[in-house]
Amino acid sequence: MTEPAISPNLGPGRRRAESAAAAGVVYAVLAAIALNLIRSVPPPSSGEAEWIEWIADEAHRRSLFIALSLSSISAVAFLWFVAVVRRRIGDLEDRFFATVFLGSALVYVSIWLVAMALLAAPAMLDAGGPPIEWDVFRIGEGTAIGILLVAGPRIQAVFVASTSTMFLRTRVVPKWLSYMGYTIALVMFFVPIVTTPIGLGLPIFVLVSSVTIFFSRRRIEQASG
Repeated sequence: MTEPAISPNLGPGRRRAESAAAAGVVYAVLAAIALNLIRSVPPPSSGEAEWIEWIADEAHRRSLFIALSLSSISAVAFLWFVAVVRRRIGDLEDRFFATVFLGSALVYVSIWLVAMALLAAPAMLDAGGPPIEWDVFRIGEGTAIGILLVAGPRIQAVFVASTSTMFLRTRVVPKWLSYMGYTIALVMFFVPIVTTPIGLGLPIFVLVSSVTIFFSRRRIEQASG
């Protein structure tokens, strides 16, 4: 009698771990690119003439449109990452940390898209139409900066801290990843205004977590039974 062939199909746990890793990498890369594209936007302290000259350049308007597009795709990838991690690891954790983990992720995605949309709004207007009011732009950009540099990092810190706690309590990944997450969360939470490179704390954490989850998928399968 011949031996039965071994099915090449991956188990559901392994497929989820790999999809979480892929989504996390996509989010981290696209979010970092989007943040880099908006760095050239004139600050609110710049003059009106400088702003009009900058936004009149088609290349600058295109960069804002690309940044908004990439941030939207990165938000979808982030939610996919969260959903897979919550499905695979959240089953092993209590409801408190699972709720904080999911809630902070949803709040972060919301304010991330709002901030990027505010910055990219001038690029959505017809280039041949009347220019946007300078005061209106300053209010919009100031709001976006407040979200990205002040309010947003605190939400990100809560997400990183709750994720690190889930990792540590379930022991599905090495402990050093949780300690790394706690360090990033503390810096992002207590630094008054978060800028580069601290502003890349969440994408870096998600990227490292994704790679670690991929190589720790066997441990995740064993922990979840």
